[in-house]
Amino acid sequence: MKMAHIRLVIFWSSFFFVPAVQLALHSPRAALADGEPAQVTGVKLLSLKDQTRVMVDLSRETKFTVRRLKEDPANQVPARIYVDILDAKLALGSRDTLPVDNSILRRIRLGQYSADVVRVVLDMNGPRAHQAFMIAHPTQLVIDILSHGSSQRSPANEVAAKPELAAQKQLARSKKADLPPPGAGLRKIVLDPGHGGKDPGAIGSTGIAEKDVVLAVAKKLARRLKTELGVQVVLTRNDDRFVPLEDRTALANNEAADLFISLHVNASPNEEARGIETYYLDNTTDEAAVRLAARENGTSRRNISDLQFILSDMTQNMKLEDSITLAHRLQGALIGGMSKVSAEVKDLGVKKALFHVLVGARMPSVLVEMLFITNRGEANMMSQESNQDALVESLFEGIQKFGETNLMAKTL
Repeated sequence: MKMAHIRLVIFWSSFFFVPAVQLALHSPRAALADGEPAQVTGVKLLSLKDQTRVMVDLSRETKFTVRRLKEDPANQVPARIYVDILDAKLALGSRDTLPVDNSILRRIRLGQYSADVVRVVLDMNGPRAHQAFMIAHPTQLVIDILSHGSSQRSPANEVAAKPELAAQKQLARSKKADLPPPGAGLRKIVLDPGHGGKDPGAIGSTGIAEKDVVLAVAKKLARRLKTELGVQVVLTRNDDRFVPLEDRTALANNEAADLFISLHVNASPNEEARGIETYYLDNTTDEAAVRLAARENGTSRRNISDLQFILSDMTQNMKLEDSITLAHRLQGALIGGMSKVSAEVKDLGVKKALFHVLVGARMPSVLVEMLFITNRGEANMMSQESNQDALVESLFEGIQKFGETNLMAKTL
């Protein structure tokens, strides 16, 4: 991960009557065109007696996720928190770590984790409670790390008193104050292995069928989610049977699921086509997306024109923003995870299309196209259980990150 270097300025804070250390790094803010990623332009740190505050300067507000990793003494790896700033670019020049080494925090590391995610890693001196929130004027992502049992609030905290109070209440409700709940706010997920029975889906050059790959991945993912997150998981099909598209969404609604994720593998007449892409439901004029939707909608009782009418009438439901966030979390995790398996994995991005299987879903819902079964190399990858496990691991991470983002949005 590329790192950023800072200038260390030591000063005495007479207001707080405690020694304070401020780390500061800045890069000139360039004017942004609409739709461009947020720029990470600076980092500052305030070190007080019972709290360390990290302030990440941003060119505009954007979403973020927070995750905590335990200490690994065997490998001399400290406890750490990492924050992924989404839809962001690192606008800092040099690439070193930011040494801190106070009683709470050892160092700060920044890097461009993926094409649109900046990761901030905080290496800590032992486990600590923490909270993170976004403020405006100036736009900053603020990460507070507290000493054990620290509950006092200095005037520096008043800038975001209400978000911090909500975060403290959430921490108090958790049995472990410094860890998010295992399910990260998710109760039930419906996984939809695409196709099945008389509908094999796409057939790869090696003879492998889409319906078999996605069912294997869905079953493994369901076990991971149940075992490690304690989330209830329902599959739209548990074996090789045909289920109409509309019935799959109806099942998710009847189950009152928190998420609906439809799993597929891609296909193309071009045998060189490769990569991963994730879709949410919306209208589009993109010809490739329309063709893909038409193929996946092949067993639906509706047609595209009917769906366009429905979408224009309903303006998509209140879950659209969450669906887009879920799509980005899954896409980012899949690209990050599968790139470790093969350097050839291509990021085709998050897109919108008219997939019948997503119509009417009352929860965040997406359709994932995991690699191209018509690409011989990617078909071979999907045939190997170890690579299916890598897909499962990546999907699991994406769901977990979405859950943490969703939980934070509810508590801050």
